Amino acid sequence: MPDQSTNAPGQNISPEKAAELFKERFVDLIADMGTNVHKDPKTLFLIGSLATRLVEEAKKTSWARTKAALSRDAYNSILETLRVQGNQLAAKGDKKASYAAEILAISIIAPTMRADEHIATGNDLLDSMIEDTIKMYRQRAGIRSN
Repeated sequence: MPDQSTNAPGQNISPEKAAELFKERFVDLIADMGTNVHKDPKTLFLIGSLATRLVEEAKKTSWARTKAALSRDAYNSILETLRVQGNQLAAKGDKKASYAAEILAISIIAPTMRADEHIATGNDLLDSMIEDTIKMYRQRAGIRSN
């Protein structure tokens, strides 16, 4: 996911501040998915394509099950890959692909913050939205579901 940190390199923020910043970005992302992204077939296709690849690599039947099955190492590895790729895509000006990577990264992180009722509810909604993009991608690409 694109590095949107306002901190200087190497500067740490408190876990409370990190949770607050995540929640703000999460809420903004959910709102954007509902208001704007659903009208953008290219972004939906990119989200679905990337999510489908992760679901198939994990040999799971859904996005939520893929996330739930991640080991700590897989979780960290996928987030790092999404961060690096998202930043590279953003640097190249491919904002839609970068945003797709950010959406999936935020979705992967969200279950770790389920103690917050807003994030817990939003996580289920985001999983459903991502699952819809997977279905759309598979239909357009002629891929059968697992």
